[in-house]
Amino acid sequence: MRSPVSLTAAVLGLALTVASVSPHHRDQGPQGNNSFRVHVEFLPGWSLWDDSRNEVITSPSYIRPVGPSARLAMIYDAVSGAKRSIDIPQDFSAAQFINVDAIAVGPEGSVLIACEVNFGDGLFAGDRLLLYDNHSTLTTNLVTPDYDVGAVALDKVGNAYVVGDHDDELSSGESYPLLVKYDSYGHTTLETLPRSLFSNVDDPVGDGFGDTHSGATRLTVNEKAIEVYLAPANELIILNHRGEIQSRVSVASRLSEFAKTNGYNSLHVDWDEFSPSGDLWLVGRLTDAEDNHAAPQSFRSFVLRLTSEGELQVSFNEIVEGAPYPFLPQLIGFTQSNEPVALLHQGSGYFIVRKGPY
Repeated sequence: MRSPVSLTAAVLGLALTVASVSPHHRDQGPQGNNSFRVHVEFLPGWSLWDDSRNEVITSPSYIRPVGPSARLAMIYDAVSGAKRSIDIPQDFSAAQFINVDAIAVGPEGSVLIACEVNFGDGLFAGDRLLLYDNHSTLTTNLVTPDYDVGAVALDKVGNAYVVGDHDDELSSGESYPLLVKYDSYGHTTLETLPRSLFSNVDDPVGDGFGDTHSGATRLTVNEKAIEVYLAPANELIILNHRGEIQSRVSVASRLSEFAKTNGYNSLHVDWDEFSPSGDLWLVGRLTDAEDNHAAPQSFRSFVLRLTSEGELQVSFNEIVEGAPYPFLPQLIGFTQSNEPVALLHQGSGYFIVRKGPY
């Protein structure tokens, strides 16, 4: 995608020169510690940032054929250039294909991956939760029965959280829990958020990629609450650690009001992530200006923060004239001080990682 203006620098608010890092060693003369050039092995379907370790975690969304050389994920140190892989478990090596449904970063460099493993000919190994430590060693391999996972999260002590639909759902009025918590031993310790709360929605969780209008389903856990953004249902749900719903925020109504205030009637969320403080960040574009349809098509790109109290804050918006699509950074995470981190394409096999305030 191309942008007729320098929207990248404007959005990220950075005046830094990109520091180059080779795939095998540290750049001897980095020009700034907030921008990194990373060489990647494959075009990722999933990308996350672990700020405590300055690592980018990437994973394909679909792996086929699996084979002995296939990787479930790659992890790159954006500062040193070191890299490590997360290998497919040995008992999955004969699988016909693997779908990666969700991925999350946990404490001390741990990585949680939800995936579906299929051996073909009706041999389905089930939906799996795979937990790896910071040496890429598989420490937990759980079967999550009949769940089509949309998002996962890890808390500071290693508990795993999963939000998903039942694969064999018969009606939207069923009361099974959408949110399940597992302790570090793999025991179920919490089941909450009944499916019946969203009986008017065909699929409140989605497949992890979400809808172009509403973004992707997200899940985060902090010291105060469990927060779930169900993109297809356009709702932000705040729960306490006992699983009791504290509030439900209509994201659709907040975004609709924002679009109308700016004179647009169509809004698309391209990227969304929870910050460490629990704010839901939304990166996207407004289209279809209502005031002058005869004028060249224009877009207003935006970066918004939606607080757990339902307050919508505008961090950035910009008009981009005459482009078929506006350029937007891919939001992949945050620094520990709540500054966004973006991933930018830069030639074949390379990405630019930038972190800093919008």
